[in-house]
Amino acid sequence: MRNLFPAVCTILFAFFSVGALGAQESQAGIDWLKSMHRAVSDLSYQANVSYIKDQQVDSFKLFHARIDGVERERLVSMNSPLREVVRTGSNISRYAQESQEVVVETRPSEHSLLLALPDDLGLLERVYSVNLMGREYVAGLQTQVVALEPRDGFRYSRILWIDVATRLPLKLDVINEEGQSVEQVVFTAINTRDPVPAKELEPVMKTQHAITQISHRESLPLKDLRWTLAHVPEGFQIVSYSTLRKPPSTVPVEQILLSDGFSAVSIYIEPRQGRQPTGPRRMGAVNVNAIDFHGQLVTVMGEVPLKTVELIAKGLGEKAKP
Repeated sequence: MRNLFPAVCTILFAFFSVGALGAQESQAGIDWLKSMHRAVSDLSYQANVSYIKDQQVDSFKLFHARIDGVERERLVSMNSPLREVVRTGSNISRYAQESQEVVVETRPSEHSLLLALPDDLGLLERVYSVNLMGREYVAGLQTQVVALEPRDGFRYSRILWIDVATRLPLKLDVINEEGQSVEQVVFTAINTRDPVPAKELEPVMKTQHAITQISHRESLPLKDLRWTLAHVPEGFQIVSYSTLRKPPSTVPVEQILLSDGFSAVSIYIEPRQGRQPTGPRRMGAVNVNAIDFHGQLVTVMGEVPLKTVELIAKGLGEKAKP
């Protein structure tokens, strides 16, 4: 028995060393994400961006600055249909040239138009394993690759390429449960040296084209939420509750937005009209599940596995009236 003691000690030392190295690597990955979060919010930059989804490539110009403590951002499409999104703090206006429509909304907090980034990185670590994956070049700049692997089957993996110098994310890849890339955001050119001109943060389409329809999204306090969600995977939290009115309809559509920081799921609730289809379906990278809930059409959708939207829809209920 005495001869076994050195071997046992070696095994235990190796076990705890591997655990310590894993924890250190995870913390290093979280540190990169923290600095990335600050860079996206605080730096001034303008960039050309490619957005790849459903085997289609869209090109955008992105302008971002923080002026007098307020984040300002403008995203302009370079492909048809031409559209433009302008954000000042939590206020967002979306302009569509072809439909002559603008959607005005207020978000509960300030978030990038193009890159969904988590506020609570401590929560993120509970549902994702964060790993450093070496260094690669994107747009001629050296980046640190950070991989986020879900700890369950209710969300997709993500890989981020973070600029070593500025800490801005220059590439994002979303990987589904089958190992396929379902969405990519790639910065093909970026300028962080020159200040962003104020005019580049102002909407252009509303001054060049008459807007004939205005849709309003109204944020509601979470205490007014009249629905219950019994089956929400760990890490997903309600981040907003709102109603959307889109002309010519006067019927409001309720929306509950859930997020784990990276993955988002929307729940839309509206009166069912006619024989609107129900059941699960896939729209490119987005999985959808629609159900009839006592005459209400409930649609749960998001860039998550199908079982996630099915589970959330199954757990929907209505609060008892006082």
